[in-house]
Amino acid sequence: MVDNNNRKVLIAMDGSEYSEEALKWFASKVCKNDDHIIVLHVTDHKESLSYSSPWLPVDPMIFQMKVKEEEEKAKETIKKLDALIKDIGIKAHVIRAHGNPGEQITKKAEELGVNMVIIGSRGLGKIRRTIMGSVSDFVLHHSYIPVVIFRH
Repeated sequence: MVDNNNRKVLIAMDGSEYSEEALKWFASKVCKNDDHIIVLHVTDHKESLSYSSPWLPVDPMIFQMKVKEEEEKAKETIKKLDALIKDIGIKAHVIRAHGNPGEQITKKAEELGVNMVIIGSRGLGKIRRTIMGSVSDFVLHHSYIPVVIFRH
């Protein structure tokens, strides 16, 4: 059980160098010994669905193969996150969610009652961010919990 006086921090990590840098920054500059750190990795199967066309039937075997590939990739990412946490020397545990990353980060942060959310950012320009969307931008604008966006 976490003491109410201790901070509960959610660090969203997708396995990118940007999220790794955010974790390292947090560990070296912000982390306290009594922090309860939760690392969240979100798997989004949207990529699997993009192989289909709205007007053509989806081949279930292709869809199943793509989902399996994404699941394997997520398991590898979680292994790497566990190793990174150990290398950095902080106490944290990794949890996983499925769905839209921005929505899942804000949802999990509220469900878990965290005091702060840390997220890395690629630093997309306004046009690319508008076209592609930005997870960090979504979390910043939809979270009721303080959000720190780390840009290297």
